[in-house]
Amino acid sequence: MSDATWAVPGNDVLHERDHVELSLPARPELLFLVRMTAAAVASRADFGYDQIEDLRLAIDELALTVSGDEATSGRLQLLFKWTEDAIEVVGVYEPDEAEGPRRDLAVAQPANELSARILDALVDEHGADVVGGCPRAWLRMRRRKASRQ
Repeated sequence: MSDATWAVPGNDVLHERDHVELSLPARPELLFLVRMTAAAVASRADFGYDQIEDLRLAIDELALTVSGDEATSGRLQLLFKWTEDAIEVVGVYEPDEAEGPRRDLAVAQPANELSARILDALVDEHGADVVGGCPRAWLRMRRRKASRQ
């Protein structure tokens, strides 16, 4: 994947300390791997339990936005970046050559309006577009300080 594939609006505000790349077949039954990775990254970034659960839900929406809810022969590529106070996730669906491009998937699914509302409630920023013929979606979540009593 090129650097342009991973670049998202406002990327200059997130100077990554570390990152994790995950590539897996685009099959709904494998989304648990994406959720586990998201939880591990959020835990490492010192996010609280509630925010980790919010991120896990948001990751489901992001993955479904770019790959759909049916198994395909393509691949789901994800990049997780984090700093001391933020996590950014970029997801890209890469169709295989036999499948051909799915340019309309990221913006035309009927469920995307619901996904956008869910993401609005869970994360600070999100978006979806098409890069190089591949649907792409991204999200950014900032860590909220837990109140200590």
